[in-house]
Amino acid sequence: MSKTQAEQYKEQGNECVKGGNFAEAVVHYSHAIKLDSHNHLLYSNRSLAFLKMEQYYLAINDARETIRIQPSWPKGYFRKGEVEYNAGAYREALMSYRQALLLDPSDSCIREALTRTIKELEKLRKAESREPLLFTSGGVCLGVVIVLADYFLTKEPSIRHIGLQILLIAVFGGFGFLLYKAYAFLQDTHKSSLLEKPLDLYQVPDKMNGDHQKGGEVREEQPSERKPHRKGGTSAARQRYRKGKS
Repeated sequence: MSKTQAEQYKEQGNECVKGGNFAEAVVHYSHAIKLDSHNHLLYSNRSLAFLKMEQYYLAINDARETIRIQPSWPKGYFRKGEVEYNAGAYREALMSYRQALLLDPSDSCIREALTRTIKELEKLRKAESREPLLFTSGGVCLGVVIVLADYFLTKEPSIRHIGLQILLIAVFGGFGFLLYKAYAFLQDTHKSSLLEKPLDLYQVPDKMNGDHQKGGEVREEQPSERKPHRKGGTSAARQRYRKGKS
């Protein structure tokens, strides 16, 4: 009975995917998985729905679960490769597609995905070899402009020695290369973060709870003891002092 109901949820999810309602499809697939948690098709379909929503971490988790349940099914590796490709992890996607192709060499979709990924990797390699030169050249050009402006646009150039001028140009070229390294690092970090678990903002650190509670009990503030004040205040004290003096 539970598998029959799970199949109904699966069909409802498939209809939602066809209609482009991916969030509702995830809900139906999730209900089906609760009833039939060992069905690899459900995880595969939900992975596709998450991918369409650009929820890459959840999508790749379902793809990995699909592979775990049915490691001989090529579409599980294909699903994993699709998530990695869309997240910009082309090297990882290439390995996933190759694994899928080993299991089913006749699948044209896998072959097309593999060809597409190889082309993207070629573009990436060309960019990785070209961009350092572009950034460094940009820094050198900026250094040359500064040296020429100092020489021609000022009455007395501040950098007269040719050696210092070359050194300044080289320094700006180095800055350009460092800028490229920072740019490449940010790109790699962004791509890898797409497949990582997002930060849970609802999780309260234990330390915060410990600040308010200790040993499971809430501490109450003890009222501070105050010394009794004599009636009348400062003016009354002065009058008493005068009377005593007289």
